[in-house]
Amino acid sequence: MKSKCLTALLLFSAAATPAFAGDWEGGYAGGQIGYGSGDFDLGTLTDLDTDGAVGGFAIGYLWDLGDWAIGPELQYDFTDLSINSGGATGDFDGIARLKLRAGYDLGDGLLYGTLGFAYTNFDGLSGVTSIDFDDPGYVIGFGYDHQINDQWVIGGEYQHHKFDDFGTDGNDVDFGTLHFRAMFRF
Repeated sequence: MKSKCLTALLLFSAAATPAFAGDWEGGYAGGQIGYGSGDFDLGTLTDLDTDGAVGGFAIGYLWDLGDWAIGPELQYDFTDLSINSGGATGDFDGIARLKLRAGYDLGDGLLYGTLGFAYTNFDGLSGVTSIDFDDPGYVIGFGYDHQINDQWVIGGEYQHHKFDDFGTDGNDVDFGTLHFRAMFRF
């Protein structure tokens, strides 16, 4: 009788545990929405700050290596990051990122860090002089993803961006983004 009860308990436990828990292997695609805030150190011009909405899409792949998961991700954000100072205005039109994600597998959660390249374009400062910069930089960040079921993942992510000599020597741009993410796994 004890062995039948034990067998039934083990079968119930196996059925109650989701099959997706801890399985991060595979491709995914989805979107993110969030907030960005930054600082422009434009050399001889006044330092300027900006903040606003960011949002876009991401696609990537993760390899599940037991306790760890690692893989590339391509991410693009449309932005509402603009500056306005003394009649001078300017806008970041978008931010593209190619990064590596590596994280610790917590079962149905993944705590991860990111490192990669960022590319952005800035149009503006029309009140002072016309500037149109398209420059590369780097991005570093961290986040947490949580599996809702075997196909959907939600999470949050912070990323810090750095662009040195943005457009010309002495122009440095730093900004951070905080995203809420939703991804479909395939």
